[in-house]
Amino acid sequence: MDNVIAYQDRVNRELQQRKQEIRDRELAQLERQTTTRHTKIPNMSDAYAQVRAKNYQPSQQEIEYRRFTSGGTLDNAKGK
Repeated sequence: MDNVIAYQDRVNRELQQRKQEIRDRELAQLERQTTTRHTKIPNMSDAYAQVRAKNYQPSQQEIEYRRFTSGGTLDNAKGK
């Protein structure tokens, strides 16, 4: 009789252990899918300074394209 009880107890423990392993695996997968991965934002001040130093003037065609795609006016009277 004690052997039957011990066997049932062992089977129940193994079943609970398998259920816990499944829950742990599902939780780990959920965390991987929902965790936001942060990356450092690059410092673009040097790149912006290089662009400003070149004093780039867009062509009229580029100005019209930007105006068309943005729905607004991007050029001004000074051309800056």
